[in-house]
Amino acid sequence: MRDSHIVVLQDYGRHDRGWALDLRSGRITPAAGRRHGFVRPAPQAAEGARTAALFAARGRLWLQYGERRWDCATVTVRCDAAAGGTRLFTVTGPHGRELALRYPAPVPEPFDPAYDAIDALEDDFFRWAADRLATAERRRALRAGYLTGFPPSAG
Repeated sequence: MRDSHIVVLQDYGRHDRGWALDLRSGRITPAAGRRHGFVRPAPQAAEGARTAALFAARGRLWLQYGERRWDCATVTVRCDAAAGGTRLFTVTGPHGRELALRYPAPVPEPFDPAYDAIDALEDDFFRWAADRLATAERRRALRAGYLTGFPPSAG
């Protein structure tokens, strides 16, 4: 990390891109260097959408949505199927639900017989994040790996 409030992350959907996440504002700018987690830039066409990230910094594993950030050791994260082809992503802390985000579930490409559960996870950052944060063991492993960092992907 260059500054204490900046962390370099791998783009979740575009492995040839890196982003510097400003922890205070939730804004991202292009960046190079060792990655400390993943970011899903806000979809440009989605009104009100915010950048989401799962990363390690300052010795902890964090989940960030826009300018809001949670220490993953203190919250429960879920992603459930909801009515009408949507998903409900929730973050629950010691004082109750802190985030409830309903969004359209990704739709597989038509006529793709190879589309499976792994593809579905790759298409859905929030479902992937909830899966990674499902157990204490997964959170510990993720924290350790993200604190060390990993090199940029070749694409």
